[in-house]
Amino acid sequence: MKYILITLAAVAIVFGLSFLVTGLIRRKMKRKPPMRAHILINIGAGLLIICAGSIGYLSIHYSAQDEATAVLSDLNGNQISETDDGYFIDGSGEKTALIFYQGAKVDAEAYLPLIKQLADNGIDCFLLKTPFDMPIFDKNAADKIIGSYKYDTLLLGGHSMGGMVAADYVAEHPDSADGVVLLAAYPTEAISDSVRLLSVYGTEDKVLDINAYENSKQYFPGGCTEIIIDGGNHAQFGNYGAQSGDGEAEITSQEQQTQTAAAITRFANEIADTNG
Repeated sequence: MKYILITLAAVAIVFGLSFLVTGLIRRKMKRKPPMRAHILINIGAGLLIICAGSIGYLSIHYSAQDEATAVLSDLNGNQISETDDGYFIDGSGEKTALIFYQGAKVDAEAYLPLIKQLADNGIDCFLLKTPFDMPIFDKNAADKIIGSYKYDTLLLGGHSMGGMVAADYVAEHPDSADGVVLLAAYPTEAISDSVRLLSVYGTEDKVLDINAYENSKQYFPGGCTEIIIDGGNHAQFGNYGAQSGDGEAEITSQEQQTQTAAAITRFANEIADTNG
């Protein structure tokens, strides 16, 4: 809701300034154009400004650091392949998989160190790459994977906006997955009790709206596990550097990701044991 209100306010400001500026220009013109033409010009100018601003905003993103991209050539026996939708990391197991949505405006490759640990623990991983690095632009990116592969245990998850998108996908498709994994994220729709939920965030996370997170617990399913990483922050679930507005972590990114991978692995194994 916060982002919707900000967007609406920005649009109102753009069109308001457009009408103000062109209105001042029109007053000084000897031959004033018809009011209808004036309105159309203003709308066109406003839309042009919004498009230019949107492209500029979307072109700025958090790049994967060298230690993240290095994983592409150092997988310790795990096989990685680039797909139309991102990356497939074939872990050491065969029965469990995770489909993972990247955080907003973060290179998908930034999550490879975390994904590698999960693959080492036996979980096949599908790391999605979404348009403009914005998961919300391709909420149904998991469709093709779910339709093409069969696993005994399937998890959907993501970081920040990616976690929100994954949670909402599972809420709308309760039969699509056995569990949802939220890293510094929360659902905006009720998740069926047939699905388990794992929520992980750090004590130093200043990006996650903790009030919105607490309010979202009304959407959590009956079976849920919450892990709070002492000293962890928002950005260190991936390797893309410091994030604007985030808190300063008191542990390394490797420590945060190791704890996260262990929590996800335990969560997946618990579901697998339940499924029999």
